Amino acid sequence: MIKIRILNENIITEQEKITLSQIVGENSVISFDFDNTLIKSYPDFDDDGELIYVNGGSNATMINLMKHLIDDSSKKVYVVTSRREELEQKTPDQAVKSQLDKLGLRPDGVFYTNEQPKVTKLKELGVEIHFDDDRMEHGDIQGSGIQSFYPDDFLEDTNQVSKVVAVTLDNKVLILKRADTGEMDLPGGHSKSGESNEYAATREFLEETGLNIYGIKPITTKNITFKGRNEDIHYFYAKLNNTAELLMDDVDLDVNENTEFYFVDPQNIDEYMGNATNNLKNMSNDIKSMTINEHTEPFQRKMAAKHRKLKKRVIGMGGNRKKVGPYTQNPPMERSKSAPPLGESVDLEKKRRIKVKIMQNIDEKRKKRRKKRKKTAKYGGYYPYFDLYDGSGGDSGGDGGGGE
Repeated sequence: MIKIRILNENIITEQEKITLSQIVGENSVISFDFDNTLIKSYPDFDDDGELIYVNGGSNATMINLMKHLIDDSSKKVYVVTSRREELEQKTPDQAVKSQLDKLGLRPDGVFYTNEQPKVTKLKELGVEIHFDDDRMEHGDIQGSGIQSFYPDDFLEDTNQVSKVVAVTLDNKVLILKRADTGEMDLPGGHSKSGESNEYAATREFLEETGLNIYGIKPITTKNITFKGRNEDIHYFYAKLNNTAELLMDDVDLDVNENTEFYFVDPQNIDEYMGNATNNLKNMSNDIKSMTINEHTEPFQRKMAAKHRKLKKRVIGMGGNRKKVGPYTQNPPMERSKSAPPLGESVDLEKKRRIKVKIMQNIDEKRKKRRKKRKKTAKYGGYYPYFDLYDGSGGDSGGDGGGGE
């Protein structure tokens, strides 16, 4: 069973009280999401190729705010989660109510929407302010008269930065062109307060590229001074669960941060060093030293071994919380052929592809992201359950990362 660390103090600071009291104001009914709003996690595969979720830390500011509001007798405080209540009943020790009890949080009620949008339940409860990490939920809440806030917006960037060397199944590395400097860089950015560096890496990678990463492992950490600020840059290897060619259309750049993306053969990484950040330069030798046997084949074997089972789950034959279609009555269960290894013929001359998306307004962008996320389900499945324990720790935070 994975344990969650509760970072930061178990009290709300005076500055947090001032800032958050301005947000809450005279409103008397406040609700919180649970997963990745109070407690954080990120997806990975275990040694058997099974999808699991790993401790990613916590949002102590939200936890402390919730405690503060519960102590205020004039407020009603609820937790509204999209988890399935029937699954909660099967594992009561790991359910939201049990985890809240371990955190010392006793809200006025816990409500389950069974993976349906939360807005109906929020209106039924008379909620005036809702905190939620899910952009789809914010889109649903718009126009309802309920104010919604992102929990991470109340966390400052810190001096911990995570950068990711992400490798496709055909052994290509994804790099980005920064919008601010035009330099080539690795995806990633600053941690938020209470996050683990691994969680920050997966969150920032998803925000910048629209892709999930798996099998994240540390490479090295470098301490730098950037604009007079001391920062720790944490470099990670990670896997992308498809080939570069098939991922081309899945990349969804945040154009405020990056304007172009490239899937690069590790042996050709020097071609991009002429206008690269020190973050990418620091990893150039590590990238060139990668081999298929070391980084790609083991993951491919695990994915292939579990392909039939995972595909059955995806098409609605059992176990998956999102059943989408239509599908054929007798879909093929074989895994698609992998791309050839380095040195063999492969039609991937398009090492570069520009994909800049200009939205007319924020609503259009949210609708587009919502449509995409409906296909895949957030992070690929139902949120995990965790045991929790109190601990001590520091802060983390931000975007772009180090800029070194």
